[in-house]
Amino acid sequence: MNQSFSIHFKYPFKEKNISIELTGNVTLHHSTPHYTVSNIRFVNRPDGPYDAFPEIRLQQRPLHGELVWVHMDTQKESELSHIVGKAIDDHLGDSSVE
Repeated sequence: MNQSFSIHFKYPFKEKNISIELTGNVTLHHSTPHYTVSNIRFVNRPDGPYDAFPEIRLQQRPLHGELVWVHMDTQKESELSHIVGKAIDDHLGDSSVE
């Protein structure tokens, strides 16, 4: 059984000192616990014709004694995985995925 919900997050552009507000649909997959984040769109244009980012798949795993969010395909952390993972944690009200 998959659990689905929506998240909102801000993606910063540090060079320009701005950020964009995005929303996405999150689905938990239990087989290998991970989240698929799809339909990532601009908050102010949720019905726009284009996704702001392609679908991403994230997993939380231990690294150097702490839990971090990584991309499923590379098993590496990025600024995007960190920001989206934090939004998932905030939604769940918990900082761990089992």
